[in-house]
Amino acid sequence: MFYYFFLFVVIFEAIWELILTIWNLKYSTNPKASIPEVLKDKFSEEDFKRSKDYLKDTTKIKITSIVVNLAITLIFIFWGFPYFEKVALKITNSLILQGLIFFGIYWIINILVKIPIDLYSNFVVEEKYGFNTMTLKTYIADTIKHMIINVVLFAPLLSLLLWILVIDNNWWWKVSIVFVGFQLFISWIYPLFLAPLFNKFTPLEDEELKSKIMKLIKEASINIKEIYIMDASRRTRKQNAYLTGFGKSRRLVLYDTILNYPEKEILAIVGHELGHHVKKHIPKLIVIISVFYTFLFYLVNLVYNLLLNYKVFNISKPYSAFIYAFIFISSLVFFVMPLINFIQRKFEYEADEFSSKLLGSPEYMISSLKRIIKENLSNLNPLPLYKAWHYSHPSPEERIKKLSELKG
Repeated sequence: MFYYFFLFVVIFEAIWELILTIWNLKYSTNPKASIPEVLKDKFSEEDFKRSKDYLKDTTKIKITSIVVNLAITLIFIFWGFPYFEKVALKITNSLILQGLIFFGIYWIINILVKIPIDLYSNFVVEEKYGFNTMTLKTYIADTIKHMIINVVLFAPLLSLLLWILVIDNNWWWKVSIVFVGFQLFISWIYPLFLAPLFNKFTPLEDEELKSKIMKLIKEASINIKEIYIMDASRRTRKQNAYLTGFGKSRRLVLYDTILNYPEKEILAIVGHELGHHVKKHIPKLIVIISVFYTFLFYLVNLVYNLLLNYKVFNISKPYSAFIYAFIFISSLVFFVMPLINFIQRKFEYEADEFSSKLLGSPEYMISSLKRIIKENLSNLNPLPLYKAWHYSHPSPEERIKKLSELKG
């Protein structure tokens, strides 16, 4: 009975994702869809058509990804994982090495499947709309770097997790502690060691702009000693900025693609990022994610023991049972994502409000949002149900309307 329920959950998640994606496309591009009133001063009908065309092309890629991922997952479930287990058993008697071989095969196949979709997305669709500035050489170099980093970071982590699985059938709380600790470790080392492997970070040279940003940082009572410019234009023309890390690894980073924005708009974007810190959104998210994954691993542990006790799918090793259980529970908790996204959207509203108060007016945040929305070809009319599952930020119209309420 569980066998069929397992397959139903995995397949239903993919079908629901397909339904949401196709429904969102039809909703956003139907003939009755129009430019939201709050965006009409910046968007022409030509801009609107271009954003809808971009949505159509990116949706095709997403549909392809969903279908391919489901097909690959089902192949793994029915044939792949039992076969990988047999291969690992023939190579070594060490259960930890078996697990590393098992997950290594799974990882390599996923990379090989993903590459053609990535290439088409970057060098056809993103190129078509003028976003992609990445060369094939850069793409290959990035892929190799990602693979090396994954091996260096995840091989020891997997070895530790496999050891925990071996010594304790009730492992969920230990795995949760390791996972949360690993997430914090990555958050700390990312700005210092990982991000510089892919991009060049240079201190902001515009002394006037730097002085004004540092004034905002001081007003927000945040300890940030340097503002960095990232050479994002090596890969994309899209615009962004972010505040990352904690303690001595904290970095305020501006994409070089936003440096041509009016000064007040850059300050508004920076104010938004500072708002996330002042409102303690990062530690709050860490707590939420930690609780979420602890609950997830608890459920995975229950299914894991059930699979081993009843020999479901003809597997017998801890690493095989773990991947089956994780796929099943991940498909289930997909339906909890609207709650996580709702909390994150609330954080974005708070950061927008903080930026508005810091600059003394919401106008600059509104104008920067309109610019980013237009230049990034954002979807102006997303399906509400699609937003619930996929939007960690409010839609463009929602954010601007909320900011407009602050004008008084």
